[in-house]
Amino acid sequence: MDLKRLVKLIHEIGNLKNIPRSGWLKIGIKNPESVAEHSFRTAIIAFFIAYLETRDVEKACKATFLALIHDIHESRTLDLHKLAKRYVKIKDEPDQLSLISNLLSEIEDEELKKFVRDADKLELLFQAKEYSEFINSAMIYVKKLEFESSSAKKIAEVCKKTDHRWWLDFE
Repeated sequence: MDLKRLVKLIHEIGNLKNIPRSGWLKIGIKNPESVAEHSFRTAIIAFFIAYLETRDVEKACKATFLALIHDIHESRTLDLHKLAKRYVKIKDEPDQLSLISNLLSEIEDEELKKFVRDADKLELLFQAKEYSEFINSAMIYVKKLEFESSSAKKIAEVCKKTDHRWWLDFE
């Protein structure tokens, strides 16, 4: 592995900490989560969905990794809102991943991709719920979410019924 290319990739991925999630800007969230923050929580959620669905820690770890890198291309493209995507064409496969393409070919499968897609949507639901305390319209992004796995569906239902400020029980 070319370590110089790896170091450049790691620096580039660091830029995800500085890229805000654009959909939240559109509805007036002043300081929205970054793409890196979104990817981190998506990865944690992906681990639990994959584990609940398969009871296989190895698959759960693979889903976690895939979720961590699912938006890596946004270090170059930024987080484009759906409206912007109507006007901009982006390569489907980011060339940044060429360093790890062999690894990806070993771990990617449709089942894991399904878990990551569900985790991505669940993270959106969790974030929308948290932002809805400040801006009611935050929930517009989660009205039509559809999940593929039974675990994601169950987690979503519990999330919808649970106050995100659960810690208030201790006040």
